Amino acid sequence: MVALQAPENYPELCLPVLLDMYMKTNCWFNRNRLLSHLRRCFCALAIAGASLTLPSAEAGTPGPVSGGFSPCFNFAGPPIQAGPNTIIIFNVTATFTGTFTGSAILTERDVIHPDGSITFHGSGVYTDQSGCGTFLVTYSGKGSAVTGSESAHFVGGQGTGCFAGLHTEGTFQGNLVGPSAGCAVAGAGTYNGQILFAP
Repeated sequence: MVALQAPENYPELCLPVLLDMYMKTNCWFNRNRLLSHLRRCFCALAIAGASLTLPSAEAGTPGPVSGGFSPCFNFAGPPIQAGPNTIIIFNVTATFTGTFTGSAILTERDVIHPDGSITFHGSGVYTDQSGCGTFLVTYSGKGSAVTGSESAHFVGGQGTGCFAGLHTEGTFQGNLVGPSAGCAVAGAGTYNGQILFAP
């Protein structure tokens, strides 16, 4: 290794001065090169990050779901008075036709207001008729104790078997009627929405 020494007639040209001169003459060029490199890296990371938020092309595209359902409501316990409102918990079994052909076992909580309007939400497990798989479903909506109509938004996911990777979302509308065989309240309705299988 050769030691750097300043020439005798120019003692000020020691290593720090040479380094400083080199940086002054090349700093602008190096800084622009560094910034350019950083911009390219940032753009590449931004594109990679954005692509992670998009559905995978291998996952496919959303498709429609539609069909009918017939729920059967039975009381899980006595009604509860909460101020002017009445709260009822139902055990619900429902059969489905159409895109989803099978049945669901659900628990639903209804709040009946003094004017007869109802707000409700529920959740449970849907099982395909063939037994190939299941998925969890949640829903919430509004109805009327006066007319018996109801409408809600549903979301399904966390599937198993043939429903692994399933994501479904949509709405349903229905009408409730009085008691029928084995049901405190029965009804019928239709559902529509989207389905997507993704990892």
